[in-house]
Amino acid sequence: MTDRHSSDTYVVGVMKMEVEGRDSERFGDVVARAVATLDEVFSQELQLRTQTLAFAGAHLTPGAGNYAPLDFLEIGLAEKLERDLPFLLIITEVDLSSKSLAYTLALPSQLTNIAVISTRRLDPAFWGDESDPDRTADRLAALMLHCFGHLNGLRHNADPTKAMFAIEGVQDLDRMARFDADELQQIARNLPREARERSTRDDKVRFTLRMLFEDAGAIARAVVRANPFRLLTMMPTMLAAALSVIVVLVFSAETWDVASAVSMPQILSFSLMCLASAAFVLYRAFAFDTLLSRDRRITESGIVTMAATILCLVLTLLLMFLFFGGLMYLVIISVFPERLMESWPGTGDATTTIDHLKLSLFLAAMGVLAGSLGGRSDSRDLVRGVLFFTEET
Repeated sequence: MTDRHSSDTYVVGVMKMEVEGRDSERFGDVVARAVATLDEVFSQELQLRTQTLAFAGAHLTPGAGNYAPLDFLEIGLAEKLERDLPFLLIITEVDLSSKSLAYTLALPSQLTNIAVISTRRLDPAFWGDESDPDRTADRLAALMLHCFGHLNGLRHNADPTKAMFAIEGVQDLDRMARFDADELQQIARNLPREARERSTRDDKVRFTLRMLFEDAGAIARAVVRANPFRLLTMMPTMLAAALSVIVVLVFSAETWDVASAVSMPQILSFSLMCLASAAFVLYRAFAFDTLLSRDRRITESGIVTMAATILCLVLTLLLMFLFFGGLMYLVIISVFPERLMESWPGTGDATTTIDHLKLSLFLAAMGVLAGSLGGRSDSRDLVRGVLFFTEET
């Protein structure tokens, strides 16, 4: 088993990923200058060093003129694992798409310890001014520092001269320089935890259980960042599919028969099975495949990513279950008259609070299961973006 936590120096991989290849020499020169600046900061202030890599042949298809950052992230996950890197900064020369901004310069993913960065808009020539390779390289170095700070859990700094200033435009990068003393201390504290690259090819079950226990805090923080409440709002098709099924079932006499005839433990068991099945369906739809290296190693970061994704999806489904359960209980007690509840079920009346609760839970469980199947139609990139990216810069 490999243990990166005992290392005195951590490696930050910088991978050039050309897509269009229009001016490879210029792109490579800008990246080389930025990496030199990054190395200077790392060697003076942190126990870090860079390793420059190149990935050729990224055959990606743009959408509306921009490229999906998740395509780069998926490639980066495999390369990061195969090259045994705790951190990876992917640099590309093409525009990156954004779900909420006019454009995005970079997208850091603290969950995977990968950041995707574009140089497309960093050259003043893009904005109609004279081309300036030195300024472009300085901007790229500032952006790389900013993303690396996010990978290590740093928040934004109100000082526009610091690397963690909240970037509003490309010009902000001209003033951003180094981390302040507090930020350097925080990075030094977080590095051993964030550089999760312990791995094994033997006894994977025991290793997985150990990593889940030791990294419980990191998994919880990743779930909080993803925010299950926010994720639920990003899946309107899932909500619509669930609600349509529930509306049909609540007006069916057979549904009332089932809910009144079964016991509460049976309803709870059924609900748990529905939640588990729905979580599996959504995980297969939205998560990245669990990756093994060519020598069949699994890594700590891979386990953390998988666990955080599953937990976030489970909590999202649980919120959906509780919401529909509460909503159906209110509908049942406020819409359906007692005389109908006495005569509609063929197995006897359904007028007690327990009967209403069992019916509400049954409807919510069916809604969650149906919603998960419909939820596969929601935007894959949108949901993955919420799960895996820390912010849009």
